[in-house]
Amino acid sequence: MLTLGWTGGVASGKTTALELLGKIARLDVFEADRLGHKLLREPWIRDAVVELCGRDILDGGGEIERGRLGRMVFADRELLVRYNNLIHPPLIESVRAAVEEARNRSDAEAFVVDAALIFEWGIGRLFDAVVAVRAAQGLALRRLLREGLTEIEARQRLNSQLREEVKVQRADFVIINDNDLEALERRVWFLWEHQLAPLKRARAT
Repeated sequence: MLTLGWTGGVASGKTTALELLGKIARLDVFEADRLGHKLLREPWIRDAVVELCGRDILDGGGEIERGRLGRMVFADRELLVRYNNLIHPPLIESVRAAVEEARNRSDAEAFVVDAALIFEWGIGRLFDAVVAVRAAQGLALRRLLREGLTEIEARQRLNSQLREEVKVQRADFVIINDNDLEALERRVWFLWEHQLAPLKRARAT
């Protein structure tokens, strides 16, 4: 079984690309970004985040409203760093444990960790390979605007992550997502058939 890190900047289309890969290969997917959302509902994490950011991030039911939280932390770089220092360690530990467990039990063709911050977390070496999905910043910006963010909010999110050029340099394989869905599907197919599947076979020998 192949272990893959699957990453890309905000609005790069990495999740769509991974869904397309799932139609070609038998995958076991660990969604680190979604786990981060679940962690915010854990009482000790919730209380620590509220202490850091204030009660304005809570909704009427006393739960963290991720939209408010995102607008706050992405607008303040120092606050974002403090928030990341709080939320990222348990996420990284969960990823490490999931990869180890998958190596022992998964019967999938590939175990994939879908995470935007693989390189920022310094966990690239956990995997047989890391795939980065890249979209030009202008295209990613337009996608974020379509999702309802203001231009300022969209640029704050784009600027909060490692530059796309750096991710591309560090990744083992890159998918350029600069066209339509059909083009992306072809590129994902090529990635599996000509790069990842041969790597999987080589690892098995």
